Amino acid sequence: MNDLRTYPADPALQPLIQAIGVGVDEDLIGQLVTNSRQAPMLEFTPKDAAVRFKDTAAFHAWQAKGRTVHWLLAEHDQLAGIIWYGPAACPQDLGLDFVPDETFAIRIYEGFNGHGLARPFMLQSLRLYVQQKQAAGQPINGFWLETDLDNPAARATYTKFGYQVISHDEARMMMVLSPSKIAELTQS
Repeated sequence: MNDLRTYPADPALQPLIQAIGVGVDEDLIGQLVTNSRQAPMLEFTPKDAAVRFKDTAAFHAWQAKGRTVHWLLAEHDQLAGIIWYGPAACPQDLGLDFVPDETFAIRIYEGFNGHGLARPFMLQSLRLYVQQKQAAGQPINGFWLETDLDNPAARATYTKFGYQVISHDEARMMMVLSPSKIAELTQS
């Protein structure tokens, strides 16, 4: 099944990145399965290689839970990274004036990390996702994510983007992106 739609990469992602893809593409899934086994991915996101992206069938089962996947594409459709959004009840009562009901994750793969791609990819992806939700008449009530405390690069990226720390324990931190921050990011 291939239903990939591509969009030209925002100037902040060029010349390294050619396009953002949204949807499913079997060739990209194959690259994702391989990239999930890179050393940094195994260190910080071992569930990708073991469960989510163990193989093509695992990807399709995971994606069928309502995940929307955005692919970061370099020259010749080389997979540089992914972002996904998906419906997920927040695991904590956060006592906020909004209840985030979607989760978010990003991965930038070897050879492409360290080039400042995360923030512009997050921004273009968010804009595309919000447009899709608005066209379907669906609200966005905020996003939540969990990240490891021993991953300072991820924490810094999320914080600079506008995610706020809500809680943490010895190992993990919960962060949220409010509807008002989403509106601010997508209107600029």
